[in-house]
Amino acid sequence: MTDLTAPQSGLFILSAFDRDQWCPVLETRFPVPGIEVLRKVLGTETNDDPEFWRRSYWLERNELASVVEAFNVNFDPDLLETSDLDICLFRMRTINPVPYLVHTGYELPLLLEGRKKLARMSNEYPPMTVEGEDRFDHWVTRGTLHREEVIEPFDQPIRQYLGYRTVYYTLKGEEWRIPAMKLLWESAPHAGGWNEYFERLEGMLFGYEKWENDWWINERSREGGYGGMALCCTVNAAGLDWLKAAGFRALPPIDTPTLLVVLYWYHRDNSDEMRTFLSADPNSVAIVHFVVRARYVVDLLGLPHSGPLAIRSDQIPELNRELRGLITNVARRED
Repeated sequence: MTDLTAPQSGLFILSAFDRDQWCPVLETRFPVPGIEVLRKVLGTETNDDPEFWRRSYWLERNELASVVEAFNVNFDPDLLETSDLDICLFRMRTINPVPYLVHTGYELPLLLEGRKKLARMSNEYPPMTVEGEDRFDHWVTRGTLHREEVIEPFDQPIRQYLGYRTVYYTLKGEEWRIPAMKLLWESAPHAGGWNEYFERLEGMLFGYEKWENDWWINERSREGGYGGMALCCTVNAAGLDWLKAAGFRALPPIDTPTLLVVLYWYHRDNSDEMRTFLSADPNSVAIVHFVVRARYVVDLLGLPHSGPLAIRSDQIPELNRELRGLITNVARRED
């Protein structure tokens, strides 16, 4: 449950990327209370991204020194035993970080340690390679990793691209994971599309632990899962009691003409927006989260936007029939 009583400050990450190991080797998180100062340090290149949400920024050493001094950041890549470093700055994009190391960006060292069992790179071609691929191929040449490349030409060129290219890497002895992964992707369209069961099998083939797959699938389910859409609405005290009595399996009836909902993934990381949504109705005591079949939401409300979106009170029983899983509390109004 989110605490809406304290505002969130902007959090940023400084990262040192080792081009030899092809992964970050040093990172630190720091708050930026005034975005204008950071914008001044980086100059005019941020004009199209004033809040630093769109992209990451590669820093020259003088820019890094300015950031470190301006925000009193403890970050010294010169202490590392490597010279081939790129320094990156980006905004932390979630207040709910994943509780384990996501493999993305760390594939090569995790493969070499045996913690990751399979890596996959995909891109349209040309070009016939992706940046960093040579670092993986170095270990193929040394006999540590196994490599397999799959080329899938398009029937007709799409813009400048001629087809799709996928490269797989495993440790020697784990080659069986490649045909198993291919089988997953070939089977999904014939089994109603990709779903949480295929997702779990894919995670196992990559080498994620059971509890990590459990967390990931549960988080995806909160965001709508596969074919679902996650929404939020407010409830008053009577509605919250009704929800509890119903085992959080259906939304309560309301005594107003419409029920206002917002898309969960638009607002989940912005406590100010959620606080405003909760405060809009002085009688509301909580925000609740629920997942509905996406096709139904689009048919009912049209293409979704940040909202709020209005659902007529007489449509709530039909909406309840489209729910997936239980309704959960997102936040409570504090006394």
